[in-house]
Amino acid sequence: MKEPEWNDLKYFLELARSGKVSSTGTKLGVEHSTVSRRIDKLEADLKTILFDRRRNGYLLTDAGRALVPHAEKMEVAVLGAIEESIGHSGKIVGTVRVGTPEAFGIRILSSRLASLYAEHPDLNVELIAQPQFPSLVSREVEILVTMERPTVGRYIASRLGEVSYFLFGSPSYLASHPPIKSIEDLAEHSFIDYVHDGHVSEQYRFLYELVVPPPKRVFSSTSVLAQRAAAASGLGLVLLAKFVAGESDDLVNIFPNKPLITRTLWIAAPEDLFRIRRIRHVWDHIRDVVGSHPNFFG
Repeated sequence: MKEPEWNDLKYFLELARSGKVSSTGTKLGVEHSTVSRRIDKLEADLKTILFDRRRNGYLLTDAGRALVPHAEKMEVAVLGAIEESIGHSGKIVGTVRVGTPEAFGIRILSSRLASLYAEHPDLNVELIAQPQFPSLVSREVEILVTMERPTVGRYIASRLGEVSYFLFGSPSYLASHPPIKSIEDLAEHSFIDYVHDGHVSEQYRFLYELVVPPPKRVFSSTSVLAQRAAAASGLGLVLLAKFVAGESDDLVNIFPNKPLITRTLWIAAPEDLFRIRRIRHVWDHIRDVVGSHPNFFG
């Protein structure tokens, strides 16, 4: 058996994480044929099959799964060595992939990166902002802001704060529907909600905690920003965090002193990657951003 080269293991890790030759090629900036050739070479060197090739992608075999943690240790060692060689200049260099809930990434984090870049101009943040939290296990992201604290695996996790959700409706909707004076009155109203078919986290099943019997849902979307737009048009009521609703007069906070749902927001990263300076700097920046908005995060 020939010992594998790091360059081949780099292709192996990316393919293990994405399951797609095309995605791996795009990530590494090469043709998909190069990815296939590298994997074939690695399997020949190790004299074992690492992937089960299927129509819908590449799945790790038992041998492939066994290789992943060893390859990840090499990855961290390489990243650490590169960072250490650069670190003598005091620079923070490289890319950090951050996964967040959609509105948090767009409304909170994106608009507050300028100060981080001013301090570290060679840093590059890639933001994955979506309602279904990316996977830390498959290393889709290196830092994850999530409502689902990791409970299995070697991760560093820290509480960011509490997010409160309030009930909003447009002035036109409220004027043309029965008045709402208590939670019991909501049974007569229409709601805007998330699509609950596996595309979003189970933490977003707000309405099922709020309304009994099950609410009348007139519009659903995987995007909370689409939900906000629909509610502002007068389509129905919606549960939003204050940083999503904003301060525009197109939505009215129906119970302004009464948050109806509360969720805990967490930040997490793989334990091994947390040792890398650029990961820690972005982590600290996210914590600072949240800490500077006590009106949004309790």
